[in-house]
This record gives sequence, structure tokens and C-alpha cells, in this order.
Amino acid sequence: MDLKGRQKAVLKSLGQKLEVIVRVGDKGVTPTVIASLNEALEARELVKISIQNPDRNYRKECIAQLAAETGSTVVNIIGKTALLFRINSENPTISKKIF
Repeated sequence: MDLKGRQKAVLKSLGQKLEVIVRVGDKGVTPTVIASLNEALEARELVKISIQNPDRNYRKECIAQLAAETGSTVVNIIGKTALLFRINSENPTISKKIF
């Protein structure tokens, strides 16, 4: 999903208040991490994740893989933290405010 500038700005501002829910550790992107992220996206639509690896390229690959595996959109990446968004079609909370 492509987000427009205003939509992305709203999601970034909402994301500033969020705590990191999903953490990717030394084992990288595992099925457990993907399942946790799917659950979090289903419940909240907007999820902040953290990748602890110091390699920038590795972090970008992990974020891209997580977004592809969960069908979510990368809203923002700052350092080791990324913000992912996916619309919950059954019970929209954030998406009904910005779309």
C-alpha cells in the first residue's frame, strides 16, 4: 500500500507515542517473530519494531522481509527502530482516522 504524505505524517506522529512491541534479536527474522508481528498488526494496525543488529544493511533487509511476510507497509525507519502499518479490515482503529 502506498501512503500519501499526509497519511504518513499522521502515522509517524502516532508512532512517536508507541512502545516497541516486537524485537528482532540475534537469530534474525524467525517464524515466531513474524507470528508476533502479525498478531500485533491485527490488534493495533501500527506497530513499532526494533532490530538489535548493528549492521544497517542487515536491518533494512529484515524490515523489508517483515513487511513482505506480514503484508504491511513501512512507514518510517530511524536507526534500529521501524514503524509498520497494516489496515485491519474487520476492526479498523487507526485507518478509519486517516483514510
